[in-house]
Amino acid sequence: MTRIHRYAELPLNHLGFTVEYRDIRHGLPAASDLPRYAGVLTWFSTLPAGRRAYLDWARTALRSARRVVILGMTGGTFWTDEALAIDALLGQIGLRHDRRAVELTLGTVQQARDRALTEYEGKSDPVLPGFEVVDRRRPDVEPWLELVLPDRDGGGRSVAVAVSARGGYAAAGYEFMENPGSGRSRWRIDPFAFFARALKDERWPAPDVTTLSGRRIFFSHVESEGLNNVVLTKAKEQVLVAQVFLKEIVDRYPDLPVTFALTPGDLDPTIGGNETPREVVRAIWSAPQVEPSVASYTRPYRWGYFNDYSRAREEELVAESRAPGRLGLRRLADYMNANVRTDRFVAKAREYPRNYLLKPFDLAQEIRTASVTAQDLAPSEKSVRLYQWTGDAHPSEEAIAMTRSLGLLNINGGEARFDQLYPSVSHLPPLARPVGRQRQIYAVGGNEIPLVKAWRPAVEALRGLRTTLVNTEAPRRLKGLNLHYHLASVGNSEVLRLIQGYLDEARTAAIIPIQTADYAAMADDFFNVEIVADGASRWWVRHRGMVQTLRFDDAEAIQVDLAESRGVLGQTRQGSVLYVSLDAAVEPVRLVVDGAIPPRNSRVGLTDSRWQVSKLIRDGADWRFTAQGFGPGDFAWDGAAPGRYRVTANRSDARLWSADVETDAVGRLSFSVPLSGVERLSLTVVRQSEAAGGPP
Repeated sequence: MTRIHRYAELPLNHLGFTVEYRDIRHGLPAASDLPRYAGVLTWFSTLPAGRRAYLDWARTALRSARRVVILGMTGGTFWTDEALAIDALLGQIGLRHDRRAVELTLGTVQQARDRALTEYEGKSDPVLPGFEVVDRRRPDVEPWLELVLPDRDGGGRSVAVAVSARGGYAAAGYEFMENPGSGRSRWRIDPFAFFARALKDERWPAPDVTTLSGRRIFFSHVESEGLNNVVLTKAKEQVLVAQVFLKEIVDRYPDLPVTFALTPGDLDPTIGGNETPREVVRAIWSAPQVEPSVASYTRPYRWGYFNDYSRAREEELVAESRAPGRLGLRRLADYMNANVRTDRFVAKAREYPRNYLLKPFDLAQEIRTASVTAQDLAPSEKSVRLYQWTGDAHPSEEAIAMTRSLGLLNINGGEARFDQLYPSVSHLPPLARPVGRQRQIYAVGGNEIPLVKAWRPAVEALRGLRTTLVNTEAPRRLKGLNLHYHLASVGNSEVLRLIQGYLDEARTAAIIPIQTADYAAMADDFFNVEIVADGASRWWVRHRGMVQTLRFDDAEAIQVDLAESRGVLGQTRQGSVLYVSLDAAVEPVRLVVDGAIPPRNSRVGLTDSRWQVSKLIRDGADWRFTAQGFGPGDFAWDGAAPGRYRVTANRSDARLWSADVETDAVGRLSFSVPLSGVERLSLTVVRQSEAAGGPP
């Protein structure tokens, strides 16, 4: 839960970097290992304990580092013999310590090179934070923010924020603002511009998991919490919330995929569950667009509680929550009615560490048994591929490892917010949380229920989702669209209307709907992508797995050369950003970009699609490909020769549909296939001759 993970890793992931964490108390990389990293980043908010070994390492090892980035404190004291290590740290960037500090900043004046870079999320406070005086020692250092000292402090200037060809520096209090009391924070520096300048100075494609086939991804996942809840209809009839979900979400939106995760304990009467909704779960999972998944067995709310589990302590929690009464009468009631005792071990409003406590906690039951039970209930043609963390979604390394051993992907946690209440990019999580040697994939969107269940937060959180979706699309696309909620919330009519509103918008939006497990796989594979330069503006892309998009920022002056590239479907531009769609059937991919717009060697290429496209084969003016997806099969292709084309869709060699379409004035060919794409289709696009017989 360091600042680097909570705040810095998101912009670093966006720029195409992965982060490897090292605890300075438990060993640091050898100097010979440092050149393989893009840079070394530290962010100390206080003087670290046990810093002597770190500072000794930094004095020598950092000479081998490509770049050094220091946020906050340097990690040492300038008035002791640690000053030499501070000089070595700052010297790598091109700075030096002046052996002075200013605590009372009245009269200090800020001079910013560009306020957009140093007042990224709001103006600075009138009272400036205290600072240590830092000078430039090399001319290539670009000061973004300097502080002009008053005469009483010796005058002169101090660098508060700077970048160079060797890294970057942002002083404590001038990089970031954090309010622990309110839980809110904001960046002072522009982290995207800062890390981009401090860690690289050449154009490089970044793997992107927000976009697929040229469109922003959309996925929705639901946990079964509330499976046994009953609500009243308008006709005053009692129905299960699961039946409302089936009717109002599953049946109403067959064109939008949804992942429904079962907690099997909800159906287990021996621990307090109820078998009644079993057939409703089967009906939900039987819908073609529904992906089955699993979310524990007894629904832990606080996973950390079970890292050092004590059954006796857990039973004490139940005993303390019992209503006052004579112990003998309570035992008699338990003896006469087993349900009374069972109900006492079922959490009400998340009062216990987990939902069902009648039996001792067993990690194998939470993961292995839960997964097998869910798979037995799922349709035979569907596999349970995903494990959704419950409650605070803070699993242990052992828990994550167990899901991996079963071949399961995993997701949840992070609590992404970028709305009116949390108006900062700092409240967006990175792609994943490292847990020892394991990795927990964060959900893209925060769920609607806080740890203490209440309806109003559920409504407010879902209302804020719209602002989050807008803020994560512009000025840069930081996240895909993720609708994440619990089944219990569907029983609230206002929440249900909000969910349906988002789904109505998704139907007509320029998005690509995917299954949640596909996103989890994309986020996993992000960390394995290898991009190797093969000359100027040429790269080989390997080991990308499910990652099928590369992104260039500030790319107004470049275009992909489709003729020279290999395994590239096409490209689409959003403002100054260029998204490059890759063919999942081709490994490795060779990417070549060209400064000529339009490119010198023009070929047909995918602009965007609502379905996932692969196995593209170009044959002169014709092409063919396979596609799979949800909703209407909308496609747009650029670079087609002018004229009329016959589009044909086949499945298993049977022709299902064909139509004639024409290019527009700029050579774009757009069409929509009115078939279900849940099962893969093969499509061919053939240029037609004019009725007179000549070429069009």
